[in-house]
Amino acid sequence: MANRNRKFAVKEPNAWKVPVEPNGPAASGGGGGDGVKNKPQKPAKTATLADDNGVSGSKIPVPKTTSASMIKKSQEKFNQVQRQHAETARKYATEYVSSDDEEDETTGGASDAATRAILGDVLKNYHGIDADVGKTQEYLQNLLESRNAVCLICIETVKRADKIWSCHSCYTFFHLMCIQRWANDSMSMKRINHEQQEGYYNNRGEYIPKPVLSVHWDCPKCRKEYQPQDIPRHYECFCRKEQNPAAHPWLIPHSCGELCGKNLNPECGHTCRLLCHPGPCPPCPQTISVSCRCGSSALKTIRCSQKSWGCTKKCTRKLSCGIHECVAQCHEPGKCPPCKNRSKQRCLCGAKAKEVNCHESRWQCGTVCNKPFPCRIHKCELKCHDGPCGECPLGLPRSCPCGKTETRAASCSERIGTCGDTCQKLLECGQHHCTERCHQGACGNCLVLVGKVCRCGATTKEVACHREATCESKCKKVRACGKHPCNRKCCDGQCPECDKVCGKTLPCGKHKCSSLCHQGPCYPCNQKSVVKCRCGGTSIEVQCGREKKANAPKCKLPCRIHSKCHHQNPHECHQGECPPCTQPCGQPNDTTNCEHPCGARCHAAVKVVTKDKNFKPIGPWDVAQEVVEIKTLPHPPCPVKVPVLCLGGHETADWPCSNSRPSSCGRICGRKLRCGVHQCPLVCHKVTHRASTTQDSRCEACTAGCVIPRPTGCVHPCQRACHNPPCNPCQVVIKANCYCGLTQVFYKCHEFYPPDLEGTDKGELVEALKQRRASVMSCGQKCIKNLPCGHRCSATCHPGRCPNPEQCAKKVKIACKCGHRKVEVNCNVAKATPTVDCDDQCTLLQEQKRAELEKQQEEERARQAMENQKELEEYERKFNRRKHRERKRREVQQEEGGRSWIYLLPVAIVLIAIAVYFLMLQI
Repeated sequence: MANRNRKFAVKEPNAWKVPVEPNGPAASGGGGGDGVKNKPQKPAKTATLADDNGVSGSKIPVPKTTSASMIKKSQEKFNQVQRQHAETARKYATEYVSSDDEEDETTGGASDAATRAILGDVLKNYHGIDADVGKTQEYLQNLLESRNAVCLICIETVKRADKIWSCHSCYTFFHLMCIQRWANDSMSMKRINHEQQEGYYNNRGEYIPKPVLSVHWDCPKCRKEYQPQDIPRHYECFCRKEQNPAAHPWLIPHSCGELCGKNLNPECGHTCRLLCHPGPCPPCPQTISVSCRCGSSALKTIRCSQKSWGCTKKCTRKLSCGIHECVAQCHEPGKCPPCKNRSKQRCLCGAKAKEVNCHESRWQCGTVCNKPFPCRIHKCELKCHDGPCGECPLGLPRSCPCGKTETRAASCSERIGTCGDTCQKLLECGQHHCTERCHQGACGNCLVLVGKVCRCGATTKEVACHREATCESKCKKVRACGKHPCNRKCCDGQCPECDKVCGKTLPCGKHKCSSLCHQGPCYPCNQKSVVKCRCGGTSIEVQCGREKKANAPKCKLPCRIHSKCHHQNPHECHQGECPPCTQPCGQPNDTTNCEHPCGARCHAAVKVVTKDKNFKPIGPWDVAQEVVEIKTLPHPPCPVKVPVLCLGGHETADWPCSNSRPSSCGRICGRKLRCGVHQCPLVCHKVTHRASTTQDSRCEACTAGCVIPRPTGCVHPCQRACHNPPCNPCQVVIKANCYCGLTQVFYKCHEFYPPDLEGTDKGELVEALKQRRASVMSCGQKCIKNLPCGHRCSATCHPGRCPNPEQCAKKVKIACKCGHRKVEVNCNVAKATPTVDCDDQCTLLQEQKRAELEKQQEEERARQAMENQKELEEYERKFNRRKHRERKRREVQQEEGGRSWIYLLPVAIVLIAIAVYFLMLQI
């Protein structure tokens, strides 16, 4: 498309290499070189066909069975057509005139020097680096040299004098009128498409509403979205300072020639210094003095577009952990990377510690908190967390796991178990309920087998309710393009977009779209069509192809169709069927055969839609055909209100005439039964005499039991039939443990809850009940409980604590401090005086013990002295030996004889101690 209007540089007369005869008119050059500079021609090669007949100048293969006359006639016809084609091509190459020639005539034919002059003027104010402005310079140079700007909407050349609009994103040119029409038609088609869309139910039964209408229009090339208020209304220059700029031969087309002045991108506070130009602005060439990213280096003069530069220093700021320093190279303050050092950090609850990255210091160990709640009974079951645990959840009102029985426990320590009923919680499928007994924890998956339709709706099969049904059938649904099928397996209806050529018929129904297959409507048709009302008296013009969808014009003329009922139904001209008659029927009601006329809406001609009941669909796509008929419906029941007395004679109500028969009013009969206590519990029923208030033959006889309240505490019902008070005493035998728990007692209920005490005074009643119940619950035996002192209670079986524990009369022994004197006294006396005073004999015994102790100590000292003497002699015997053998032997014998008493001394001491012990026991 870019080379469509470029001139042809014809170097040879035969530009398309068409083979011609050397002696024909094409070779003579009769008109092939007019107005075209050609090189000297070379003799064209002659295509010859050598065969037995000598025919030449053709490349057609000739069968051997063909006659010579047929070959000659065919060859002449071929040469004639060949000459015509060559002449036509030569004429087209010579007389071709492009649209650029028209511009050369109006502008005087700008030369290469003029192009360079224009580029120089535009770029004269730019003092940056040449490489930065290269993109803008190349865009301008291609625009001036190629002269091939084409409007992508109408596929026509954009000339100098045309009013244009350029996209803010891709800078592509469009005719102003084309882009306005494109924007308006795009938004119009989106509104129409949105009106045609409807919500639908997906395979889960959820209603998916249609998407929200988003009215915008897109650039035809880059598809940048623009709002309705962005539709261009005026022809402006590229910098948008001047409207309707004049065409100047020495300026860029559609430019005002002033400074651009647009804010540069990225925004730096400076504006573009080039002359008004198409395409992007170059980077900012201004020089500024800035420091590096971290700000630690000295100011440096640099281009504004390159103002972000980094030094070689490393950052030394403290990281978020507050321990380590940042070691990254020069960067902006506050943008330090996370600390990658590892340190030992405790979890949120502080129970565990592990080595983690510093920026991940807040971590959870997974341990259950287990801290006690304020109730000091239960503990927190949450996993590792910080902060307080909150209140005990078991202290709030609770229910059983299935939620049917709710209660408020007396304390959080009371456990609420399962109720034993069926769970009946709604499962995740939202359709079935849990059939297990009331249980702890979550319910399982729904295992009920249900028939489900697959995503595409082609098949139905039984699967578990929590599973999704799929099939192997391929989707035959046409994609958004309306032409190509989806071919996906078990498609849910959300088919992907089509990537083939569109080829769809435009909304007008007469033309086809030649663009690629796309999403959304094709470009609308520009033709107009006439739409008339039903009677043809009023007409309007609409866009081509919208005749069926356009609403018919409103016509004020009266409708010419006769009414189908017996009323006159005047109305204006309209499309479709006439509106139904809204007048009352007014004819006699033959349904109820009453004297009231039918007051319902006219039903003499009503549209009735019926379906074939015997229809059997072949598949889910097969739908029973509906039959629409105009029928006369019967009169409805008469709704006039008439007074009617109920069956039991309780009330008179207004009922419709069609149902004016006595009926039950819904109240309880209330007639007093023969027992004199109860009333008839039946709902209003038919009776013999409606005005009577006593039991009728059709009333239900009294079958209730005794309803007289039992004495306070008695839970056994009276076994007699309904009767007048009083009831017989309750004879139910109750077994219970006695007060002491040693045996079981049996008593009758009326002995424990007597009815004869109901009328007495409250204080006297309480005292009498206590005495009676104490006599009933006591077994009469001696109490088996022990008093605080440890002795058995002496009272008879009694309730509560044992009486008078401080007056215990059991005999106990108390002794003096030395333990010699002992006295037997009562237990209550022993508590007051736990010891007795010592006498003279106690003092004498103490003196004897003291003398014996001193004697033992003296003997012990003597024994120690003898042992020491023995050891000393033994030592001298070993180290001070004498020379004479006889004397030494004699000394040894004497020593051995003198030491024999040492062995007898311990024996004597033991015997003395035994004697003293027995002597003390006798005393």
